[in-house]
Amino acid sequence: MSDLLIVLIVFSGVTAIVAIICWSGYKEEELNARIRLRELEAGVAPGTYSKISKKDMKRARRMAKDHPQWADGEKEAFRRHGEAEEREEILRGIADLKARLENIDTIMSRRRTEGRKDD
Repeated sequence: MSDLLIVLIVFSGVTAIVAIICWSGYKEEELNARIRLRELEAGVAPGTYSKISKKDMKRARRMAKDHPQWADGEKEAFRRHGEAEEREEILRGIADLKARLENIDTIMSRRRTEGRKDD
């Protein structure tokens, strides 16, 4: 009888721990969904504040194709997200080109001064 009581206590303890872990994961997912909804309402790119992976982005795109009533908002958000990524890439490229031009200017000015010293 005491062995059965011990097994019952251990089983109920493990069950309670698993339930608490699952509940905290559920709360985190619920919070993440609320943040994502706010992102979509504000027009911010998905994943800016919420955790969203590339896998989730692909799944959402498939859902957008399958469900036209859901597609409008999501398509707009993904379009804006793509435009933002393109814009960031272009800005990085421009900054890189500016840095290269400055480097070329310094190299050319050094060569000019070296050429004058030799003369």
